[in-house]
Amino acid sequence: MEHFVRNALYPSVLQEKLPEYFQPWNDLASRIVELMKSKTVREHIDQLEMLDHKRLSGRAELFLAHLQLSRFVAGYVWQNGKSDPAKKIPRCIAVPFYGISDSLSIRPTISYCDIVLANWRPIDPKAPLTFVNIRPIISLPGGKDADNLIRQTAAVELAFTPAIQRTLDAVYATEAGDASTLAHCLEDVAAVLRKMTAMLSDIHELIDAEALQNVVLLYCGGFGPGSPLPEGLLFEGVSDEGVTAIGASAAQTSALQLVDAALSVQHTQDNRAIFQNHRLYMPQKHRQFVETVEQRSQIRQYVTSCKDEALTSAFKNCLRCLADFRSGHIRIITKYVVMVSKNDPGNDKLVSYLKSARDETTNNEHV
Repeated sequence: MEHFVRNALYPSVLQEKLPEYFQPWNDLASRIVELMKSKTVREHIDQLEMLDHKRLSGRAELFLAHLQLSRFVAGYVWQNGKSDPAKKIPRCIAVPFYGISDSLSIRPTISYCDIVLANWRPIDPKAPLTFVNIRPIISLPGGKDADNLIRQTAAVELAFTPAIQRTLDAVYATEAGDASTLAHCLEDVAAVLRKMTAMLSDIHELIDAEALQNVVLLYCGGFGPGSPLPEGLLFEGVSDEGVTAIGASAAQTSALQLVDAALSVQHTQDNRAIFQNHRLYMPQKHRQFVETVEQRSQIRQYVTSCKDEALTSAFKNCLRCLADFRSGHIRIITKYVVMVSKNDPGNDKLVSYLKSARDETTNNEHV
């Protein structure tokens, strides 16, 4: 499992440009925010020639191309707002975007990976990777608020990094029957979750809710039932039927699902189905890593059978910290999504799902 930690859980820092053959994409990507603001994305994309995506080499180029084309698709579809979405995207971006998505085993839409996980670079490569030293490769309309959202969310993800190895160490300690090491691992994961929760709170001071409503949330939207494109989005040259996909969501991070998997948190059948669906929007090796830990971890069973007071306390504390993070996320969603889009019928369902996932985490403390 160490292979995933070293090479896959978070994509390597990407370059900002694709090779020269793909310069038309590089040029458009460098202007995409400006074109979104001026509502001229469609006329520029309609003039593009179709490039051969099979000339991309390696995961880094594929991720960067997906990042670029996801912006092109989002800008093309939502250029005129939810009242006038494009029902199909032209062949020149539809064919390569679908092919690149297939190569990465990720859904053909803008995802959390495109917004955050693959969309950051250090300002100073020698300095610590914190909010002040992170910038997006490609932003979204929304100016400083949009950039701050990407930067702080990336910082939260990076803060989780130490918990990845400690989660694996916890699995190994369980298999070795080492209760003391397992307790220390769980304490370390809990400390990381507490830090991440505190960083979530910083978002309230960094980002104005109204500034994000009509820009970031719009361009992060999906297509299919419940969206302004209920029949899905047509990919010209790919399929005569509409493609359905949810938009970018923090639920597409592997971080919380990894901790859930390690601690064998039991969710309802409906919530498990939602989590499984979100995994389709994770990079393939993120998804595989979570699934591997899910299949292998015996931490909960060991804690239950061990009857070690310190270990049981560490396990319960880790679950409480996970639930606290989910509570912090609910507060963010309430402020930045629910309160500024009060007439959206999907809000009640979203908040209900988030609260139930949080409550299920708390209920799993019984061992």
